[in-house]
Parts: sequence; C-alpha cells; structure tokens
Amino acid sequence: MTRKETEQKCREMMQENIPDKEALWMKIESGLSQQQQSEIPARHAHISVVMMRRILTMAACLLLVFGGLRMYHNRENLQSEKSEIAENYGYDADANCDAVADDYEAAAPEESVKNSQEKAILRYQDLQILKNQEIRENADLSRLGVQDAYFNESDILSKTELFLDVQVLNGYQNQETGEMQYILKILDVYGGDLEISEFVMTSRSAYVLEKDHEYVIPVYQDSGNSGAQRNWSLVYECAPQIEKTQDHQIIFPNGWQSVMQSDPDAEPVLYDSYGKDDYFYDRMYLTGDTAIEILIQTWQKNL
Repeated sequence: MTRKETEQKCREMMQENIPDKEALWMKIESGLSQQQQSEIPARHAHISVVMMRRILTMAACLLLVFGGLRMYHNRENLQSEKSEIAENYGYDADANCDAVADDYEAAAPEESVKNSQEKAILRYQDLQILKNQEIRENADLSRLGVQDAYFNESDILSKTELFLDVQVLNGYQNQETGEMQYILKILDVYGGDLEISEFVMTSRSAYVLEKDHEYVIPVYQDSGNSGAQRNWSLVYECAPQIEKTQDHQIIFPNGWQSVMQSDPDAEPVLYDSYGKDDYFYDRMYLTGDTAIEILIQTWQKNL
C-alpha cells in the first residue's frame, strides 16, 4: 500500500469512527477561551479552526502511517521467518504455522520409511537365484568347517590351476568322513581346456554348494604320497565360492580384492550364516558378472 493510499485510508477510518463530526468541532471551538476569541478577528479564528482540523487530521494520519509501517515491518519479519522455514524444511512459505507443523508431522513417517529403505541391506534371499536348499538341509554342518584358513587373493591365485564355471547337478555328505561330494557339470573353463564335461569334487567346507546353482571356482589337482593324481579340489574352502545369479551378476567375498577394486560401487549382500566360525556372512558383495574377466586377468598375470 502506497503512502497516498494509506493517508486516504486513514481519513476514511477517521470519518467513519466519528459519530457526529459537527458536534465534535463545536465542542472544540467552545473550549476556546472567550478572551482569545475577542482578541482574534473572526477570519483568523476561522482559519485557526481550519488549521487545527488539518493538524489533527495529519497527526492522526501520521500515527496510522507509522502504525501501518510497523505492521508491515512485522509482517515482513514473519514472512522472512516463514521463508526460512520453507527453505530449511521444504514447506510452503504461504502456509500458516499450524499447517507447517501438521505437514512436518505428516511427512516425518514417510521420510523415516524412505531412509530405512535406503539403509536396508540386500539379502542373499532377495537375489535372482533359486531358493532351494536341498543339499544344505540334508548336511550335518557340525562335521564341516572353514579350516581356520586366512583368505589371501595372491596365495589363492598362485595355487589355482584352472577357473571353472560349473553347475551343481547333485551333492551329498559322506556319512563316514563327513565330507561333501558334489557332481559338477562344467559350463566353461578359464585358463585351459578339459576333456571332461562332468566330475566329482570333494570338500570339507561348511559353505555348501547348492543343487542347480552356478559357481565360478578356482581348482587344482593335488597328488598323494604315491604320486598318483587326485580329483580336482577347491583352492580355498574358508569362504563362499563365487556364485552367479540368473540376471548375470556374481556374489563374491570381499577377499577378492581385484574384483572389489574393479567396482567400488559393488553392493553389500547379507549372506546366510554357516555357524559360529562364519566370517563372511556380512562380507559378501554383488556386481556384474563381467568382473570375472578382471579376476582372470589378475590370475594370468601371476602365472
């Protein structure tokens, strides 16, 4: 509102609030002393009354103007505070305080749900894999273990003779020795050739391989005291083997540093626990299966 508009508003308000304007001015004029009226000519007295009216009107207008400016200043401060709230909390600056508080309380549960979803860790069961646990459920895990071995990528790669992409056709536990025996189908061979399409592998690892699941395993052939060659065996049994998902990703333990370095954004996966000696159930990660090529390249450099 401009100053001119404010003054006009003041005049209108004053005129509306005075019940009998003529009676008011007559009262003011009658209050003047008779002596002053006799000394002042009629024309000057009339001018003084007119001037008095103007002065009173201007004084009232000025009071209202100052009051209006103060209200405007307070309103600007309130608007500034509301704008600050809007900037900090993302609410409508034109809403009143009660509405802002209601909006904040209403939005808080949604924000909490959003944060909890962002912080939720991906679980092994949530991945695109078969959900069967036939081999594990039929195995006595107390007869298996992780051999207290330390996972070291360099040592594992130096011992590895081949990397095999395999599918588990079946598996069972030897009741006499407690060892797991797996029938594996070879889908691919990295670093060499094999003339066989299937083979039997023995393992004492508590990280049981599951039927119909696909794994990428490092293997070697060990020789007995007599020098005779034995079957292919896992290079390491102290951690889960690299497993492929149905949507072309791999689950791997963080001990594979070359894979971790190739994808700093690999997603953590909460794995199934295999007992009190399990170290890797919360140290598994998910990334694209092209990371296998990085691992093979690292291995071939160490040959």
